[in-house]
Amino acid sequence: MSWIVVTNPRSRANRRRPQLATSLSAVLGPRGAVVSPPSLEALDELAPHLADAEVLGVHGGDGTLHRVLTALHRAGLAPPPVVLLRGGTMNIVADSIGNRMEATEALAGVLGGGPTHEVVRHTLEVDLGDRQVVGFLAGGGIISRFLELYYEREEPTPADAAWLLGRGALSAMVGGRLARRLTRPFEGAMVLDDEPWPGRRWLAVAVGTVEQLGLGFTPFPGVAREPGKMHVIGIGSGIARLALELPSVYRGRGVHQEGNREGMATCLRLQADEPVVCMVDGDFHAGGNEVVMRVGAPVTFVVPG
Repeated sequence: MSWIVVTNPRSRANRRRPQLATSLSAVLGPRGAVVSPPSLEALDELAPHLADAEVLGVHGGDGTLHRVLTALHRAGLAPPPVVLLRGGTMNIVADSIGNRMEATEALAGVLGGGPTHEVVRHTLEVDLGDRQVVGFLAGGGIISRFLELYYEREEPTPADAAWLLGRGALSAMVGGRLARRLTRPFEGAMVLDDEPWPGRRWLAVAVGTVEQLGLGFTPFPGVAREPGKMHVIGIGSGIARLALELPSVYRGRGVHQEGNREGMATCLRLQADEPVVCMVDGDFHAGGNEVVMRVGAPVTFVVPG
């Protein structure tokens, strides 16, 4: 067995620095190889090879990791230990496990026998009805609307996300068009481990098996306390009460306003009268009238430093 690094040629880092794949290959040397799949179908074909790696490096952002793990899941294969090599627009999973090193530095540190530690997090298996995808973060309502607007920018950055959040708050104060677009709710039932939550209008639905959700927000601290469960948040209040929740959610202290709920579960069902649209690790998916999210297999991350 050898090391394999999967790199996404369309990731933000690779578009800016197309020589990165060559740099990673030079760091690997004879220990392994860098592969750049041209398509999702190619990832599916590569899955058996990836599963056989001693250590699997994933160079890209959350979307790249999501697609690699989905390909392995479709093939019925467990992932080997994973090293995240930051290179995407959003690197939330890497942030959550404490890996903030630049890609070549992280790879060199792990290969060179530098200090490392392991972090285990379970995947989130999302059954869309006609297909399954695997990730660590999912959302509906304002969560998916926000990211939809965020990714409309040609080269989105964290500063753009903060700007959009501030602009949305100002728009909400005057009933503007941006606020109406951002706050289109998820209208349907949320069922956690066979227990329905009261209410059918949710401004936001947020689900995680890692602690963070981006921009420094840590809404899912329960996943570290209760391994093998997902942390689910439903915002049933209006946008004004959501704004009041943000400081508490940012610090990982939960939701407290009337109409908002959170809980730990192994299964979440989203049921609606129309197709359910959700975000999974930054990718958007339209499912059937019921989307089922389950806690999946554990992934061992090797974290340098």
